[in-house]
Amino acid sequence: MIAISRKYKAVSIPIVIACGGLLIMLSIIFYALIYGDFFKEGAALVDMAWGMVTLVDLYLGLLLFSFWIMWREDNKVVAFAWSLLVLLLGNMLSCVYIIKAVYDAEGNMMKFWLGECTTIK
Repeated sequence: MIAISRKYKAVSIPIVIACGGLLIMLSIIFYALIYGDFFKEGAALVDMAWGMVTLVDLYLGLLLFSFWIMWREDNKVVAFAWSLLVLLLGNMLSCVYIIKAVYDAEGNMMKFWLGECTTIK
């Protein structure tokens, strides 16, 4: 079992969820690459009403997550790069960003949510 430092105890749940999400996303992407046909299945997905709802829902969530990144990152070039990667690579990169944010916060949940500036911007 991996021991989590006491310093990170407050944010251990986001780490577990983000690491689990990253592993699930990597697994399902490898599965899809091996057994799926991106162009054929993607075309079928956008032809279905609920397929479009799913895609709009996904990208709305990714856009909202990107706004959070923009809020908490002081360096706007870095924030833009992370946001672009999240929009291109999806929630797999959201999980990576959460892991980064947890470790940057050093156990401080306020710093996790707000970034370096722990007061409302």
